[in-house]
Amino acid sequence: MKLVRSWEVEGVKVKPPYERVLKVLMSPDTHGVRGLSIGMVIIPPGSKSDKHSHEDNEEYWIVVDGRGEIEVDGERAKLEPGVVVYAPPGAEHQLFNTSQEPLKAYYLFTPPGPEKETLKRVRH
Repeated sequence: MKLVRSWEVEGVKVKPPYERVLKVLMSPDTHGVRGLSIGMVIIPPGSKSDKHSHEDNEEYWIVVDGRGEIEVDGERAKLEPGVVVYAPPGAEHQLFNTSQEPLKAYYLFTPPGPEKETLKRVRH
């Protein structure tokens, strides 16, 4: 069994204008899992992620707290707890916190890989 307490995992603080905290919870490099990586993003009120894409990876989000919006390849949708979103490989995407509380979501990459950049920043 592999068990992670998200509140105990060190995160990377990204500075404005894309202020947020990124945590890698499980990945091949941290826990030897295969096939995917799991992380958490915490976006403060009024902030957003940068617009980006992952050429070889699917990305999923599971919203657990807060409210906001997501844009995937120009299509926007509302985010709230319990919402699950999928972005296919190559799709440009961006998350926005439109509420007065932190927006928290788990993210998954399959196959794993993009989380390596966050892990490099944690280790330095």
